[in-house]
Amino acid sequence: MIYRFLRLIKYYLVYSFRSRSFVFMALLNVFISILILLVMSSSGTLLKSFVPGNIKQIELPTFLRERVYNFQWANILIYIPILSAAFFGSTAIPYEYERGTIYNLYSLPITRFQFVLSRVMGATILSFLSTLIIVGFQFFSVAIYFRRMPDDTFVFYVLLLLLVTFSDVTMAVAISTFFKNSGHSAIAFLIVYLVIFNIFSLVGTDAGIIPAIFIKTNADRVLYGIFLNSDPYFLTYSFSLSPLPENTILFISSILLFYSFTSILIAYGVTMLRREYR
Repeated sequence: MIYRFLRLIKYYLVYSFRSRSFVFMALLNVFISILILLVMSSSGTLLKSFVPGNIKQIELPTFLRERVYNFQWANILIYIPILSAAFFGSTAIPYEYERGTIYNLYSLPITRFQFVLSRVMGATILSFLSTLIIVGFQFFSVAIYFRRMPDDTFVFYVLLLLLVTFSDVTMAVAISTFFKNSGHSAIAFLIVYLVIFNIFSLVGTDAGIIPAIFIKTNADRVLYGIFLNSDPYFLTYSFSLSPLPENTILFISSILLFYSFTSILIAYGVTMLRREYR
C-alpha cells in the first residue's frame, strides 16, 4: 500500500518536472531573485515602506542590519508560496480531468485519502523546490554582503517556509477538488486567499470578532516575523528590531497546521462525495 502511494507521488512529480509550469515558475523565481539583488545593491534597502525612514541601517550593529536585510527578502518571498500553490496545488487534481487520466488513477488499488495526500505531497515538493531558488539567492547574498554564513535563524526560516508552503498547497488542493478546470481552480484559490481572507481580516479584527493572527494571510507572515516583529501590511504599522517571541512563533505554526489538516479533510470529503470518485 505504501509502495503504491509512493509510486503515485513519483508519477506526479516526474510528469510535473517536465511540464512548462515548473520550468516557468523556476525561471520566474530566478528573475525575481535577480531583481531583488539589483535593488538591494543599488539602494541599500529594498523598499522604504518595509523599514521606517527614521531607522538608518548603516548605524545599526551588523547582526541587526542582517536581520533587516533578511526581513526585506522575506517580505517578497511571502508571496511566492502562494503563486506556487496556485501553479501546482490548484492544478494537481483538475489537470487529471483535462488529460483524461483521472479515471485510470481512481481504478488503482488506493484509497481516496491516499490519492489526495499524494497530490498534496507532490505539489508541496514542487512548490518548495521552486521557492528554494529565491532562498538560495538570499543565502548567498547574505554570506557575500555580510562576509559570514547566516546563523541558525536562517535554518528556522527555511523550516517555516516549508510549513507556510505546505499550508498554502493544502488549501489550494482542497479548493481544486470543486473544479475540473485548472484555470478556474487557480483563480478560485487566489480569490479566497487574497480577497476573502483579507476581507475577513479587516472586518473581523476591526469588529473584534476574531484575532488577526487566526486569519491565514496574517499567520503566513510569521515567515518574516522570525527576523523582526513588524508587519507593514497592517493598517497600524508597528516596527520592532526584535523578532517575534518563540512561543508566538510556535502558536502561529500550530494555526498553520490546523489550516493544513482542515484543508486535507475538506479535500478528502469532497472527493468522497463527488459521483465520479465512487
